[in-house]
Amino acid sequence: MNKPKSQRFDLTTMTGEQIAQLILFGKYTKSALWAFISRNGGADAAHARYPQIAVALHILKQERKKAKKSRAFRTVLKPLSEKLADGYSLTSILDPVLQGYRQLYRDKLGLDLTPEQVILFLIATDCVESLESYGYTCTGDFPTATAV
Repeated sequence: MNKPKSQRFDLTTMTGEQIAQLILFGKYTKSALWAFISRNGGADAAHARYPQIAVALHILKQERKKAKKSRAFRTVLKPLSEKLADGYSLTSILDPVLQGYRQLYRDKLGLDLTPEQVILFLIATDCVESLESYGYTCTGDFPTATAV
């Protein structure tokens, strides 16, 4: 029995999201996409004629960044996962860091916080700063150093 010819994809009629999904799921290659761009006069000309190509490349760039952050996160968690497997709690693993922050908050702010409160305080302040750096505001009344 003869194998059917592989399906040819028409990138000119597809959306950028569809093109990116084809590449991410291995149905199309990034080198084939760049060959298509080259055949159509280079990046500037291809993006002008087919804006969905630029959208697809942007999506692929974001996915590459996510993968890089994920690898970095797994690298940080690898030693922690061994201790977690041995039955330690996350607060006991992070205890040296949390004790340092408890001492800092006690000396600088006069707050005597539990390790769990330190974690919540760190998350809350970091998250508000991250939201503000992206141009969003925190809903409700949450005092921050940038709001003062």
